[in-house]
Amino acid sequence: MAIDWNDLHCKSGLDAVREQLLGSLKPGASAQPPDHSSDINETSPDLLPRAPSSECEGPGEKALTHTLGEGGGFRISEQELLRDFVVIYGMDVAWDCARSRMIKLSAIREAVGRTRYKWWQESEHRRMAQDVVFDPTEQCGPLMLNLYDGFHAKPDPRGADGCLLIRKHLGLLCNNRADEYLFLLKWIAYPLQHPGTKMATAVVMFGAEGPGKSLLWEKVLRRIYGDYGTTIGQAQLESQFTGWQSRKLFALAEEVVSREEMRHYKGVLKHLVTGETLQINEKNMPVREERNHLNFVFLSNSTVPLALDEGDRRYLVLYVDRVPPPDYFSALVHEIDNGGIEAFYHYLMNLDLSGFNPHTKPPLNEEKQGLIDGSLPAPRYFVRRWLAGETEFPVTAAVTQDDLWRAFCKWCDGANEFKRRQRDFTQEAVRDLKQARPDIRYPTQSDDFKTTRIYVTPAFLAEKQTLGREWAGKAALECRKFATAFDRRSLPMPGEF
Repeated sequence: MAIDWNDLHCKSGLDAVREQLLGSLKPGASAQPPDHSSDINETSPDLLPRAPSSECEGPGEKALTHTLGEGGGFRISEQELLRDFVVIYGMDVAWDCARSRMIKLSAIREAVGRTRYKWWQESEHRRMAQDVVFDPTEQCGPLMLNLYDGFHAKPDPRGADGCLLIRKHLGLLCNNRADEYLFLLKWIAYPLQHPGTKMATAVVMFGAEGPGKSLLWEKVLRRIYGDYGTTIGQAQLESQFTGWQSRKLFALAEEVVSREEMRHYKGVLKHLVTGETLQINEKNMPVREERNHLNFVFLSNSTVPLALDEGDRRYLVLYVDRVPPPDYFSALVHEIDNGGIEAFYHYLMNLDLSGFNPHTKPPLNEEKQGLIDGSLPAPRYFVRRWLAGETEFPVTAAVTQDDLWRAFCKWCDGANEFKRRQRDFTQEAVRDLKQARPDIRYPTQSDDFKTTRIYVTPAFLAEKQTLGREWAGKAALECRKFATAFDRRSLPMPGEF
C-alpha cells in the first residue's frame, strides 16, 4: 500500500515519518504504517487540565516520560510537545506539565529545533491557557491552567496510634501547655483539611539549640506538603526574585531576620503572613501574580527572633529550651521513618476543628509579651516602665512634656538607649498617655498661670468632668510634685539630636 508522506507528516508528525522510513529499511518490516491519529486526539482535550502533573499524562504513561536521545540525554517528540506544553495567552512562555516549570517559547524552539517547533506552532492541537493560576480550592475556570494537583501523601489508617511520639514531641515544643498545644495542632490541620486556606496567623518558635524544632517541621510537615512546602533563609527574603513563593502552601523560615535588620523586614514579613496576593518574579520570566496560600513557621535560636507590635495577634510565639536525651530522638526518628508521617497525616485529616477558623487568635503568653516589650521603641518602653514604677522617677497622674522628656534622656544614659528628639518622643508617648494644655501655676505655686503642655494618665483625664475647674489645679499639683522630687536642676541638658 503506497504511503503519502505529506499526509502522514501532517497527520502524525515528523516522528511518524521517520519511523516509517527506518522501518522500511529493516528486513521483514511491516509496510503498514502505525496510526497515530488516536494519540493526538487523546492528548488534545478541549478543556485544559486542572492538575497538570497528573492530567497531562497519556493513558498508561507518566508525566515525566520522554523520548531518550543519544548520549544519555533526551529529546522532545512532537507528541510530547502536544501533550506536555501549554502556551500562556498573551505571554511568550509555556507551562511544561512533565517537568513542572515555566519555560520561554524561545527556549522550546532551541530544545526541539526550528522545524519541529514550527510544526507544533502551526498545529491545531496545540493547547493554550488564558492564564496560569495556583488554586488549591480548584474553583478556577476551565480556561485557566491550575498548577495544583493535590497532596500526594497517603494517610495511614493507624492514625493517632501510629504517631504517639510525634504528638508527644509537639506537646514538648508547646511546653506541655494545653491551650497552645491544641491551637498549634488545629493550626496545622486546618489548611490540610481545607487546601488553599490562608491562615491569618503564623508560628514563631525560638530558643536554645537541640530541642528538635526543625525535626517536626522539616521531617514531618514538609514531607506531608511535598512539592508545596519549602524551606527559606535570609537569602530568599532579601532576593528580588520570588520564584520560591510560587506553588507553595507551607514555608519553614529558619533564621530569616538578623537582629540588625529586624525592623527593616518587618513590613515584608507582615505582607507574607497576611497579604492576599504575591508577585512572582522569576529570573528571565515575566512577573505574574498568584494568590497567597502560604502559611509560615519561623524558627530561630535568637532571643529576639522577630519584631512584634503592641497588640500584634498574628503570631503564636513558643519558647523552647528543654533538650531531650538522645534516646528520645532515636525513638522519634524511628517512628517518623516507619509510617509516622502518614499516620500523623491521617490523624490531622480527621481532627475535630469545631470552633476553629483561619482567623482564630493565638493565646497570649509570657514569651509573646516579652517579644512585644523587647520590640517597643525606647520612648514607649520608658513610659511603660515609668508608669509601672520601675524607674527612679516618681509616678504622678500628670507631668509636663518637658520634664518627662528630660527624664527620658537621663534614663537613656543609664540604659544605653538612643535618645530621641522631643517631638519624636511625644509621638510615641501619646500612645500610652494623653495630652492636655491647661492653664496652671508652674513650676511653683507662686508663678503666674500659663498654658502648659502636659501628659496625663487616661484614668486622670477621665476625672476631668467630675472635678470641673479643680481638675487643672490638681494637674498642676501633680506636675509640681514630679518636678520637686525629680529636682530638674540636677538634670543635664540633653545634647543636640
